[in-house]
Amino acid sequence: MIISRTATLATGVTLNPNNVWSGSAFEYLKGPAFVNIGIISQSTQALKGLLSACYIGSALIAEEFEVPNQDPAIFGESTPQLANNFYIQGGGMGGDRLVNTLRNPTGAGIAYYALALITPVGGGGRRR
Repeated sequence: MIISRTATLATGVTLNPNNVWSGSAFEYLKGPAFVNIGIISQSTQALKGLLSACYIGSALIAEEFEVPNQDPAIFGESTPQLANNFYIQGGGMGGDRLVNTLRNPTGAGIAYYALALITPVGGGGRRR
């Protein structure tokens, strides 16, 4: 399962509602799963500074951190790359909510690209 979000967050703004995954069919896990998350800002190096925190259910997976910047003019890519940008990994149970907050404390709007890869695990067999 994949959730993909792209947008621009205006200067001095916190995402509202403050969850990148809000409204997705996969925002709440359907069962036990591994989750890999990549978030990048897509701008010149001078416009970096977007902040995010990550929760899976009630577990804080990442305290607020600066989202890595990936300037498409330099890297030639404008999407998170599995080998380089999926630095948030965790697991959850059915009903756990995926939350990544976003806050832009900078003096300019910042474009971002967020991608969550959800891999269901276990629980696939018949009960005896």
